[in-house]
Amino acid sequence: MKKIISYIFWPALAGLIFALAVLQVPRLTAFFPSLYPDTVRPFPQEMAATNIPPISFKSAIEKVMPAVVTINLQQMLAGNNRTLDANSSLSSIINQQFTDLGENNSLGSGVIISADGFLVTSYHIFISPETGVFNFPETITATLNDGRTVNARPLLYDEASDLALLKIDTSNISHIKPSIRNDQQVGDLVLALGNPRNIGLSASLGIISALYRNEDSYLIQTDAAINPGYSGGALIDTEGNLIGINSNILSESGGSEGLGFATHASMVNLLLDYYLTSGPGGYLGADADFFTRDEGLLLFGEPIEGARVLSLVEDGPADKAGIQVGDIITGFNQKKFGALRNEDDLFEAITDISSLGAGEIVEIEVYRNSNFLHIPVTLGVGEPFVLFSVQ
Repeated sequence: MKKIISYIFWPALAGLIFALAVLQVPRLTAFFPSLYPDTVRPFPQEMAATNIPPISFKSAIEKVMPAVVTINLQQMLAGNNRTLDANSSLSSIINQQFTDLGENNSLGSGVIISADGFLVTSYHIFISPETGVFNFPETITATLNDGRTVNARPLLYDEASDLALLKIDTSNISHIKPSIRNDQQVGDLVLALGNPRNIGLSASLGIISALYRNEDSYLIQTDAAINPGYSGGALIDTEGNLIGINSNILSESGGSEGLGFATHASMVNLLLDYYLTSGPGGYLGADADFFTRDEGLLLFGEPIEGARVLSLVEDGPADKAGIQVGDIITGFNQKKFGALRNEDDLFEAITDISSLGAGEIVEIEVYRNSNFLHIPVTLGVGEPFVLFSVQ
């Protein structure tokens, strides 16, 4: 009896195993096609039935897009005809601007980074095309993703990282916090979001091509299309994390050629932390030009140098304190200005005063009518100032 059962059981078991193996052939051929003849491979429609989802970045884009805005300025358009030299320093790459009709129409993009309305954009969109010099615009507006246009107040500009910190005072806004991650690698997929050529917010896909660091900035290079108008927009990873702010393109034609740059999100966090720690900058309310030692010798017979007051804001801090047009500001708080040879030197001198903070009393030294006067001035509140590095 046992022999009869054995003769029946083992062939039956072997037949069952063989049948199961045959049923699994179509599935195995998807992974090991070379092991099986063409006649047993599954048809494409059968492979499609495995429910593998298509590649999509819809959720990442939808997470960030409501926080991306369009930035417009009054009276001033950014850009010039210069192109970038691949051998330029990192600061030169950041500070180059590009002429383009679309960029002139929309100027740039921005990203809201907090629920209380702080937003960042690119510093270079505030550069005058006529002079190549930074200007404080009279009016800045941000057009939100839902179509609302609101005023934006400038708080802080950082030339080295090509960032500007602005503030909007409105409710019901979306925001995306800058990522604190610092583990991006060359080859990672990224998406650039912005308003190219004023056609509306859109996205482009690419990879991280390179990462650059120096003492005062941290750049991400990408081949994602960063067209004119993307400046100040968001660079995100495939999970929708804000890893950078679109800066510039390296281009001979003015269009995207696969060499885009974005300021790393860590620089955004540094800028916001700096502002929240230092508070709003103080200001004199005076427009000035650099005055050289040679001019002092020629006009006054003395080596006077500093900042010559060209105009005053009516009822501004300097005006109220008694500073006059034509005065030569030679220093403050017992500190003499160094030689002011160009606009950059002048900005550094102004930044030294502005960084003292709003509401502080500063003793301004001016040269007037062959005399040095020391005039106490209470700095005004809320005027933005230019940094040359947040590091």
